[in-house]
Amino acid sequence: MDSVTARGTRAGWGRSVPALVALALAAIVALAGCSGRGDSVDQSANGFGFVQQSATQDFVPVAKRRTAPDISGQNLAGDKLALSQFAGKITVVNFWASWCSPCRAETPGLVTLAGQDHNIAFVGVNEKDSVSSAKAFTRDYKVTYPSIVDKIGTLAARWPVPPGLPSTFVLDKQGRLAARFTGGVLPADLSGVLTKLEAET
Repeated sequence: MDSVTARGTRAGWGRSVPALVALALAAIVALAGCSGRGDSVDQSANGFGFVQQSATQDFVPVAKRRTAPDISGQNLAGDKLALSQFAGKITVVNFWASWCSPCRAETPGLVTLAGQDHNIAFVGVNEKDSVSSAKAFTRDYKVTYPSIVDKIGTLAARWPVPPGLPSTFVLDKQGRLAARFTGGVLPADLSGVLTKLEAET
């Protein structure tokens, strides 16, 4: 910095340092307020008993589980589909869309797991997508489990814990929320939860 610029800087900013400090403090307070609102959302979600296992995985102890809503609608073939159809089974509920890159990355693992244990149900919820694109996706990835169409996001809005894309929830045999994965789920992580739930009496 040359001497002229330095003098100009000192002249222009010297008296405003207290103001700048005040602005910085105000910004910190504002950010803290935003964090507070974010924390309140997390606390609301935690009303469902979620205990964080890792950055992207939460599990709910048996005593704190709450029943998931029985969302329903048409599947990609236009037939009626509801979560209640899988009552009595551990059920994996995956919120996805064909335009979602992490959804594409996680789907092969979900398809593999779905084919390994037929006592565990897998159900997709296709979010804000066109049926033709969703059908092409399931065909390309050889998805064998059904999906409920949620064209404008109303089913996701009714879900007790707001799901981003992708999000995967696991219901226990009583239809209660037992686990959730935010972002793409790895087969090893999901299979660990399924094994844990299968062992429950």
